[in-house]
Amino acid sequence: MHLISAQDLRRASGDTRSLSRRFAQGELVRVRRGVYADKAEWLSLAPWERYFQTVRAVDVELPGSTFCLDTAAVAWGLDLLGVPGHVHVCGASRGHTGRQQPITAAAPTRSGRTGLEDITGYGIHRHRGQPEGVQREGLLVTPLPETVIGVIARESFTAGVVLADHAISGRRISGPPVSKDELAQAACALPAQARRSWVSAVLDFADANSESPGESLSRAQMHLLGFPAPMLQAKFRQGGSFLGRPDFFWPRYRLIGEFDGDAKYLSDDYLGTRTARQTVLAEKKREDRLRAKGFRFVRWDWATASDPARFAACLRQAGLPNTRSRPGTR
Repeated sequence: MHLISAQDLRRASGDTRSLSRRFAQGELVRVRRGVYADKAEWLSLAPWERYFQTVRAVDVELPGSTFCLDTAAVAWGLDLLGVPGHVHVCGASRGHTGRQQPITAAAPTRSGRTGLEDITGYGIHRHRGQPEGVQREGLLVTPLPETVIGVIARESFTAGVVLADHAISGRRISGPPVSKDELAQAACALPAQARRSWVSAVLDFADANSESPGESLSRAQMHLLGFPAPMLQAKFRQGGSFLGRPDFFWPRYRLIGEFDGDAKYLSDDYLGTRTARQTVLAEKKREDRLRAKGFRFVRWDWATASDPARFAACLRQAGLPNTRSRPGTR
């Protein structure tokens, strides 16, 4: 997406009025001070992309900014549970820290609506400290290990596991590799013992074999709800034939669990040369083969995994007990 800088336009052409005129006519959105975007294109963006474009606009508005925490995680291409609520910038002085409300705006139409009423805007959250920044996606961001640890230290157990699983996994294709040991070393720099202990608990639970954010969320919820830990990506064979590799498996209960995310049926990366219909049929045949061997199945989606009560009921109905006491959460 092309962002329009008022300062760059003035330097190139001396034009100081066209952006204000186009904004007043409803053609442009003012993303940040002096930074504009085509309104129709802005409204068509998915939330994640709109967030990242807001980050880019902040970088134009405040050149030289170092982005941290969730914003740096987005730049590193790391999995997060949801779109961050703010653009996180470090290097603020004591009197300039804290959250600022979104200022993205558009002129109202004849109906009195701007078109932005039903979409989320993103303000700035300024943090103290001036860590060394590295270039990523055209932005100056905190290094990968410090970014991961900083987010985990502030997030819930489920959100931390989603991030940690992805950070150490082989499926991550963006940025340098990072290990649990490297992350544990970075965690030593956290000033508070409580945060160091919290990060350690998340890292101890993290597993590089988790293959999607939905699987990581599901596994973390199982742990918090007191269900027995499953095997991940267990391979089933009969003779020399491969029967399947489901997401979760509880051998004692002969129970197979599958997280059904939309990407499995809609993503080109997942589908390859198959259609969505062919993929669904292949999943059904694989499940039928495993059921024929005496295994039972339970499936759930993102909405179920995100709702602890609903997820617990789903697993209990499938015959999985949650007799283990729940660990401490926050």
